[in-house]
Amino acid sequence: MNPILAEQIRKQWPLVGAVAVFLIFMVTHMLIFQPGVQRYQTALRRAGELGIALDPEGTPKMMPTRVFALLSDNALPAATAEAQGSSGELTASLLEEVTHLANQQGIDVQATEPGATSNLPRAVQVRAHVKARCTYAQFVGFLDQLDHGGRLISVDRFSFSGDAPGRHQLDFWVTRYVLKQAQAGS
Repeated sequence: MNPILAEQIRKQWPLVGAVAVFLIFMVTHMLIFQPGVQRYQTALRRAGELGIALDPEGTPKMMPTRVFALLSDNALPAATAEAQGSSGELTASLLEEVTHLANQQGIDVQATEPGATSNLPRAVQVRAHVKARCTYAQFVGFLDQLDHGGRLISVDRFSFSGDAPGRHQLDFWVTRYVLKQAQAGS
């Protein structure tokens, strides 16, 4: 061996040692650890295909039971929802339900008018206008019953008229959402 080359290698022994240790670690990683990582990833993929989530970040998000019940109670098959929305059956059902709830609170319903029906991609939206006479407390009770009714009905706007205490003229506009159920293959 060349004495000058041997002297230069001897001076650079930390670098040569670091390269040797790196090569040993690299070979060890490729022969021992890399196959273990591949087996773990394969096991995760297979478990995911079976519906078992082993990775905490991969767990499917579950819908709360009350939300699922609310959505399923307010959903119809898409064709049925469109047909009932077009025929006015959903609007009639909305007016019947609103009138019934109003009468339970002692509200005198004087007039009801069907509103526009919107056929949205995932829902049918029906609107109605109601004129009634009531006290403010009766209207608040009506809103409370509407909130606890389990239907997707909203009061979009309302107005009271009349300055005297007691019963007032009430105009309010309501909207009901009927969700379209997805087809089994969708």
